This record gives sequence, C-alpha cells and structure tokens, in this order.
Amino acid sequence: MDTTEKKMAAAILRFEDSRVTGPDSLRVSRLPAADKGGKWEICGICDGIEPDVFNRLKALLDAGRREEAWEGCLQYVLDNTAAVRSWLGSDAFPATEFMLRDHFFNSGSRNTGKILQRALNVHGAGLVVDGIPGKQTRQMLKTVLAQTGESEFLSTLNERRKSFYRSCKQFPVFGKGWLNRSNEAYRFAQSLVSVSYTHLRAHETAA
Repeated sequence: MDTTEKKMAAAILRFEDSRVTGPDSLRVSRLPAADKGGKWEICGICDGIEPDVFNRLKALLDAGRREEAWEGCLQYVLDNTAAVRSWLGSDAFPATEFMLRDHFFNSGSRNTGKILQRALNVHGAGLVVDGIPGKQTRQMLKTVLAQTGESEFLSTLNERRKSFYRSCKQFPVFGKGWLNRSNEAYRFAQSLVSVSYTHLRAHETAA
C-alpha cells in the first residue's frame, strides 16, 4: 500500500462516513433503515454484507486498537476494488483509478463497468454496455485516455456516474448524497491528475 493508494482508500472511507478522518474518529454507525447492507457499518463495511470483516474491525475498535483497525479498513478498500487496477493495466492514471475505485466500492463491479463503458462510448468507443471490462474495453480505455487526456475523461466519467445514480430506484431517498459523493470524488480525482502525468512521463522515459 503506497502513499497514493492510502490517500485513495482514506478518501473513500471519508465519503462513506464524513465524520471519519483517521483512526481516532473511526466508528461503528447505524445504517439507514432503507439501506440493504444490514444494521451497522464501519465506513461502508456492513455487518450484513461482510460480517466477518465487520466483526474483526469492530473487535479491534472495542479493544482500542484503532491504528490497526484503520489500516485494516484501508486495506479492505484496496483489496475490494483491486480489479480496477487490472482494467487500467498499470498505476499510470491514479485519478481515473480513484474515480472507478470509489464507484466500485459504492456500487459494485458490474455498475462500475457500465459507467466506464458509457463514458468511453461518449468518446466514440462503440462498446457493448454489459458491465464487463474485457479486452476491448481495457484497450479502449488506454486509447481514450491517450487521445483525450485524463482531465477530459474524468469529466465524462463523472457525468456518466451521476446519470447512473439518477436511474436508480432509490434515487429519491439517497440521490442528493450520491450526487454530492460523485462531485467530491471528481474533485479529489482532479488533484491526482498531475500525479498521473508524472507517472506517465516516467513510463515513457523508461520505455
């Protein structure tokens, strides 16, 4: 887990629970009644979906082992969303990686694959939107990022993400929070764009 990955994971945890900014504020909180994840959560890690992970983290918090619990949360986020790195094929585009990881953690693999394919199609990819980022989707992602630049693609990805949320049945209940999260994730991702160019130049120099 490098520094950029830690920043990504910490931001995702903060989006899940705005009151959590680090180990000292990490907490167990009750889920909204309309949420299907269970009754309790620790920054989006729910007792009804990942009971073993939730119980392990809660036990660490109960024992006062906050730093260990925090590291466990960070690692869980990265492990849970690791597929995104394979879609990109490298760590050269952390801004795009973050946007996709955040949606993956919030809405799952298939939904994230769909918003990615829809964003790529805005730029002429012509992909079937099936939510499965196979070889063609991955190649088009590299091509579009090279052609448009990451900043432009991030904007498209953010708009496709918000369109997805608006299509959800629970949008009237959770929509405002979802759109806020999308915009916050977009702003955070923009702060990583310069990092991605540094990585890209390093890769090009090495080649």
